[in-house]
Amino acid sequence: VIILFALWISVGCRKNKDEPDTPIEPKEFGIGKFLDNWTCTVNPGKTSNFDIAHFTVWVPNPADVSNLKAIVVLANHSNSNGLGLVYDKAWQDFAKANNVGLLAFRLENLNSKLDMDEMYPEAQKGSGDALLLALEAIANKNNIASIAALPFLFRGYSAGGMFGYNFSAYKPDRVIAFSNIRGWYLNPTSTVNNGIPGLFLIAELDTEQVVDNINPVVRMKEIVQAKRKQGALWSYAIEAHMDHGDDVSKSDELTRLFFSSAMKYRLTNGSNKLVSVPESSGWLGDNTSVLVYSYGNYPTDKSDASWLIDEPFAKKWVSYQDK
Repeated sequence: VIILFALWISVGCRKNKDEPDTPIEPKEFGIGKFLDNWTCTVNPGKTSNFDIAHFTVWVPNPADVSNLKAIVVLANHSNSNGLGLVYDKAWQDFAKANNVGLLAFRLENLNSKLDMDEMYPEAQKGSGDALLLALEAIANKNNIASIAALPFLFRGYSAGGMFGYNFSAYKPDRVIAFSNIRGWYLNPTSTVNNGIPGLFLIAELDTEQVVDNINPVVRMKEIVQAKRKQGALWSYAIEAHMDHGDDVSKSDELTRLFFSSAMKYRLTNGSNKLVSVPESSGWLGDNTSVLVYSYGNYPTDKSDASWLIDEPFAKKWVSYQDK
């Protein structure tokens, strides 16, 4: 069973006791090498918050990317190699049906003693720029430079969810929507990402791994509830009987519906500029009763409810939480 942050690792090597200590100078931040035409590494800089960074891109038709609308970023749990996510059939089918590309990565920290705030999920501290740089390099190498300017949809599990959440505050103008699946070690963001539809998917039994006395389930609820008081377009949903490392296929299914709706309302043909979505255009969900209402018909305090992007999504939000 995978538990968040259990895979943060430390690395050492055996050396002769008389061998002098030689400091390792960080490589200059920038593109490292291409592992294949669609996969490259990014070297960490002296202040980068990652030690290993590999990125890969998949597009439905490399010969014609003129109809691509966005890039879906698929991110896995802490210190994992998520590159293979771009070959997941369900996500490739989604990409073909919705005219999007896929990007996945392997990001790692080798120092297990780092504070959480220094690690790669903090996208604004280097790892986010690494993603942008890698996408541009891969796009140029394959003569499809236009995709480097496309907006993003972030799907992240565990630490990957934290990365997408933080990226939405770092580059809000590039993010259509994000889905954070069980990524709970979160710091509050400013209001810059309040207008970005955000989905937080919580595992009901995800309570054992506690850092700094923070309960994962409580933390994710608190983050959404505080943002809803500011009018943010955010929601949370709880998947019954599931723990942190359990299967996320149900969460991915809900995420794909969420992304389809988000693209419908936030994109316009021929432009990468994102459209604002009025809070009043959505639906609202009661987080206790799991009943949903159109915005104008919500019976109590609207700021206490989860914001749901449209009626089809609202209905799936309910069924996701069936016990």
